[in-house]
Amino acid sequence: MLGRRRGGSSSKSHEPIDTGAATDNDQGATVSQFITRLDESATKRLQRLNQRLRLLEQQMETLEIGVANAAGDSYE
Repeated sequence: MLGRRRGGSSSKSHEPIDTGAATDNDQGATVSQFITRLDESATKRLQRLNQRLRLLEQQMETLEIGVANAAGDSYE
């Protein structure tokens, strides 16, 4: 799932500890880091899906050629 890490679960939280002294700038940096990680994760996932889709398209073209050849051979 999006935003989840593989490799098991941990009882430790990966989020920063709120000490009560956080400033708006610190919170903004945390949000920015989260968005950056989310974007990187989504980009990698889209790249993997795109690669898989290209492979499936190639396999489909190969099958279509095989079916067309088999259909052509059956009429001879």
